[in-house]
Amino acid sequence: MRTTGALTPEVLGKLRKYFKIKNIYNSNAIEGSTLDVGETRLVVEQGLTISGKPLKDQAEAKNLSAALDFLEELARNTETPITEADIRQLHYLVLTDINRENAGRYRSVPVEIGGSEFKPPNPEHIASEMNDFGQWLKSASSPGTLFMQDEAILAASAAHTWFVTVHPFIDGNGRVARLLMNLLFMRYGFPIAVITREDRSRYYDALELSQVSDLTGFVSLVSESIEESLEEYEAAASEQRDAQEWAKSIALKFGAKEKVTASNHYEVWKNAMELLKSLIRQTADLLDANANIGKIYFNDFGNLGFEKYLSLKNYGSAKKTWFFRIDFKIGARSARYLFFFGSPSHVMRALGVDVDVTLHVSREEPAGSFHYEFLDQITAPNVPNVVEIGYNPEREAFVVRGVDSRVREEKVDSLCRLFIQEVVEKDFGG
Repeated sequence: MRTTGALTPEVLGKLRKYFKIKNIYNSNAIEGSTLDVGETRLVVEQGLTISGKPLKDQAEAKNLSAALDFLEELARNTETPITEADIRQLHYLVLTDINRENAGRYRSVPVEIGGSEFKPPNPEHIASEMNDFGQWLKSASSPGTLFMQDEAILAASAAHTWFVTVHPFIDGNGRVARLLMNLLFMRYGFPIAVITREDRSRYYDALELSQVSDLTGFVSLVSESIEESLEEYEAAASEQRDAQEWAKSIALKFGAKEKVTASNHYEVWKNAMELLKSLIRQTADLLDANANIGKIYFNDFGNLGFEKYLSLKNYGSAKKTWFFRIDFKIGARSARYLFFFGSPSHVMRALGVDVDVTLHVSREEPAGSFHYEFLDQITAPNVPNVVEIGYNPEREAFVVRGVDSRVREEKVDSLCRLFIQEVVEKDFGG
């Protein structure tokens, strides 16, 4: 296994959330779920109900989230082998509130797999087949000091293909198979492998070939998936290393006095931005609670760290500077506004506005694309007159740049109300 270096708990936590949503979305999409990634995140992380989407799809997302939490518990207890009881518990979590009668129970009827020539064993053979599989899984799930990538891929692939060959449950076999595959990867010290929705046809074709003992195609797909996950971990480690090295170089340039001054400015600025975010959230929540139609969703991405703040203040670059996003949905119409940090615009600089790091506003264009454009680059007339927000600590005032490039001071409460009001009027007033 290649090494990525020690990741901080914060980075690991973000990676865990990212892979969890990625896994839930793709695993359920393979089975036909209609939720997109953003909707999956809202259902799982915020417990929201998405209007217009099947309740079954939303229950499947919540169930798979609970199953993944249980999977992490199983992965941590490396001294304890995985048993048939653990498999049934995973299945129970996957199917509960959807098919309670069969959740966690082996099937009692023959089944056929749509589009496949393979016929799973009859129900009277399932107990013995699962006993054989369970005995192998006990051994395979306790790898000891074995952490080689090839062995991990083969063990994870075998767990998946063997399990779906038995097909022990009336429904949910695919989801449980992918959970077991990733449980083996985690036991071997690897991240999870996500079979994506785009690889659905290739995945099913490889499984069909695996039924006649040719695992080549399936192992190849799993190998590519784990490589992609490892690359994402390495990218996170590289970004962390870059940030740490940059912070060290900055620290060498700053004397004790400069460090204190920069840190104090950052804390004042950060508190101002947190206040702005809090008031916009409160305004959105108030409107959402009193609106007869439509919904407003608030997504918080956390504040900007000190190192990134310094980089943007000095007109450098920084990755992942999203602050928050507000999603408006009325009937079939929607609008998403993303607020993210950046260096002050040339307009702010040309006017001599004394701000360090500003908040830029963008909108999803077109709706549903998850592609965002700066508000001042959108030619449509329905653009709110708030495209960039800064904070002047000396004057204790928020500074707002509008679509007309004019800059004005604005009280934070009126700024929040103005933005929400203009979005509703301009995006949904017609």
